[in-house]
Amino acid sequence: MAKIARFDAIGGPENIKIFDEQPVSPGPGEVLVDVKAAGLNRAEYMFLQGEYLLQPELPSRIGLEGAGIIVEVGPDVADYKVGDEVSITPNMSAVEYGVVGEIALVPVAALVAKPRSISFEHAAAIWMAYPTAYGGLVEVGGMEPSAGQVVVITAASSSVGLPAIQIAKAHGATVIATSRGTSKKDAIMAAGADHLIATEEEDFAARVMEITDGRGFDIAFDPIAGPFLETLCNGAAVEATIVEYGFLSTSDTVFPLYPTIGKGLRVCGFHLLFNLFQHSDRTARALADINAGLENGTYVPVIDRVFPLADAAAAYQHMASNQQVGKIIVAGD
Repeated sequence: MAKIARFDAIGGPENIKIFDEQPVSPGPGEVLVDVKAAGLNRAEYMFLQGEYLLQPELPSRIGLEGAGIIVEVGPDVADYKVGDEVSITPNMSAVEYGVVGEIALVPVAALVAKPRSISFEHAAAIWMAYPTAYGGLVEVGGMEPSAGQVVVITAASSSVGLPAIQIAKAHGATVIATSRGTSKKDAIMAAGADHLIATEEEDFAARVMEITDGRGFDIAFDPIAGPFLETLCNGAAVEATIVEYGFLSTSDTVFPLYPTIGKGLRVCGFHLLFNLFQHSDRTARALADINAGLENGTYVPVIDRVFPLADAAAAYQHMASNQQVGKIIVAGD
């Protein structure tokens, strides 16, 4: 028997419970992983609340990212074997799979080899955040090495925001980070940001124009949307790109047509599966960049806190509090 986290009703983290279950043997294209650590993501919290792109089938497993050791392989699996240390990426259906627990059935397509030089906790904190940041900034946003671009990273203390800062700096950008206040400034600046705008205390557009000598930013990478989208437009340079990868705002997002036309802006969405993992060439570029950054120390995952599996509900509640800086981890066993 293995301890597995599931939620049996749509709503908050209080619906997450730990069950003892008999592990299911992997089918074609699947492996069974002894999960050592699972990294939590905002998408999973939205899935728990029934507000994600896919609706759960109750009682549903939860979790799309982790790291562990393969204990069983499916009948046609050739590239992995029992005993391999692997990271589990979000390249799978949230409805069919989940990794928070002592053991997880996952598709081979979701696996990458875990670097021996990093811990399981760090290996569980990479493959949602860094590919999202790389794919959104480079593949969709058009960030180029040494182009001298000004990049805005909003919600900068989040599990994606901090890697996005690291990736932008590695590509030679000037990074303007945002946070609602200044309580997380030290962590944001330590990640490499050049400037911080506290959006509840400062005029965002005015500060951007001050920093850029009136030109505006080139790329914005934003998970907030809602009314803040128009605020971003006001700080944009002519022909800037705004990449939306989330909708954390609880308000409707009204499309800011006037500033978009007036400045010739490009406003586009980013989804990790559709815009990156389902394109082999883009995925290869992302993996090469991320692995190189991890190897040379340019990219360093930031862990906020590690919870035991028994406290999985508390871990998601901690996420809901928005007090974290970096990645929240649940230990598998």
